Amino acid sequence: MKKVSLLFVFPVVLFATYLFAFQGKKLKVSGKTKPAIPVMCGSGIVQDADTAGNGKFIQRLPGWGHHNYAITAHNDSARFYFNQGLTMYYSYHMKEAFASFKEASRFDPSAAMAYWGQALSQGPYYNAGGPYVAPAGLPAVLKQMNAVAGSAPEKEKALIAAMNLRYPQGGTNASDNEAYAQDLKKLMQAYPTDADLKMLYIDAVMLIHPWDFWAPDGTDKPWTAELVTLCKGVLNTNPEHPAALHYYIHLTEASRNPGAALANAGALKRLFPGIGHMVHMASHVYQRNGLYFQGVDVNEKAAKCIVTYAALAPNLKLTKINSHFYAVETLCAFNGAMYERGMEAAQRCRNAVKPSAGDTYSQYLYMMPVFTMMRLGKWHELLKDSVGPNGDWAYAQVLYHFARGMAFLYTGGQDSAVAQLALLRGRLDDASLKQRHIPFNIALDGATVAENILDGAILLGRNKFDDGMAALKKAVQTEDNMIYSEPAEWPIPARQFLGAYLLKTDYNPQAEKVFREDLERNPGNGWSMLGMYQSLKAQNRTEKLPYYKAGFTRSFSHADEVPVSSVVMN
Repeated sequence: MKKVSLLFVFPVVLFATYLFAFQGKKLKVSGKTKPAIPVMCGSGIVQDADTAGNGKFIQRLPGWGHHNYAITAHNDSARFYFNQGLTMYYSYHMKEAFASFKEASRFDPSAAMAYWGQALSQGPYYNAGGPYVAPAGLPAVLKQMNAVAGSAPEKEKALIAAMNLRYPQGGTNASDNEAYAQDLKKLMQAYPTDADLKMLYIDAVMLIHPWDFWAPDGTDKPWTAELVTLCKGVLNTNPEHPAALHYYIHLTEASRNPGAALANAGALKRLFPGIGHMVHMASHVYQRNGLYFQGVDVNEKAAKCIVTYAALAPNLKLTKINSHFYAVETLCAFNGAMYERGMEAAQRCRNAVKPSAGDTYSQYLYMMPVFTMMRLGKWHELLKDSVGPNGDWAYAQVLYHFARGMAFLYTGGQDSAVAQLALLRGRLDDASLKQRHIPFNIALDGATVAENILDGAILLGRNKFDDGMAALKKAVQTEDNMIYSEPAEWPIPARQFLGAYLLKTDYNPQAEKVFREDLERNPGNGWSMLGMYQSLKAQNRTEKLPYYKAGFTRSFSHADEVPVSSVVMN
């Protein structure tokens, strides 16, 4: 059977992906807005932590490495739990971080930095999701921090002062990330050899510009170069620093050179094998570089990690299921042509969410099994699937009709494909598709890509070449203007369809250009590597064939069946 990737729709973000968090700063956007949905890659803002039956807030957790930041404390246990907390903060495990800092305070109530850590972990963070609302207990934490600050050394006093700037109203209202970041920058400059001050500054600026370091055309934002340079500097002097390893992936994953963080991926899973998010973060790099089997593997390990921590800290009520891990695992599996593993992960992803009419991202996660069948050309299985989405889920309905339309088209049912396109278009005016999950895209962007891929494929099937190509190019243009997220809101490039149809009609140089452009945006993508190989071979240009063959061979190293073109058309 031929295996080719079908460009499927990746829904509305999280991210996360999901997905991911809008913190503190208000962003001005066009269209309707709503707060970012809760991130699948982390917990929400920490409210408080109760002790376990043994009187401890948390015990020693396994697999978090050995990062050490010297603080003033009267015993080693307080220092140990402070470092466990700081590493958990750097890893976006905020509940574990807060409980660890509280445990440090239990061992030494006079340690100002233990309260500073509690305030740090109760603040906004990159993957929290939604506008920041200060926890009810934060003012008391700040009061305790300031009460013992007088005996702290100068650098600790300066960190405490920065934390007070972060919460200008004593923790009773929103945070001021800009003032906090600027004060940390001054502190970083005053102590130039302190790597943690650099990382805390990077973290603060990341909160001001969440998921906003690279424009869709690959150019960096005005604040990006400073953060990347600082992070690289820390890695050069301290290659095992947890925050530097983690944040550098976030800072570079949307760039045209995501391979810059490949070494970080290996280090994270080696140095922090117990921290679920750190292990998972390696997959952000692997999927961007076509290392799909590795992406599947680390997400399976990450899922086990969070179960272990949940069992060790039952009083924290930690999640045992992370739909984001399953989503990225599914993406890696079907991009690697691993159908069985993809369907297993996709079903776990579906079972982990409870979609609603307004939650377009959860609708997408629910549709993961359908996307897996689409990507790998399981057209008959897709059409036999009796599980359809709720009629109130507009985005899921768009994706459902898109998938069925492609399935009908590639099994000879052109009229049925046209009917599915009409049903898809009938949902495009739904208000939920226009709601923006800051700082990401609206679901209508993904829906527009889906509409034009299906429309283009139908038109080309009717030999309307110009109209079909125009529709596919519109899909490409829409996708190009979408903001990067992880997982991508449309992770299977529309150019893979455009290039496949150009090859099918012997427009080989044009196909080469399309696949080359896609590889600029998605380096290492095995499906586009395959398309590039085929377009060069069709022109009898053999010099680079071994390079591209090695690329798609690596991507499909664990495929159930190796694909034969960039999208499945039969």
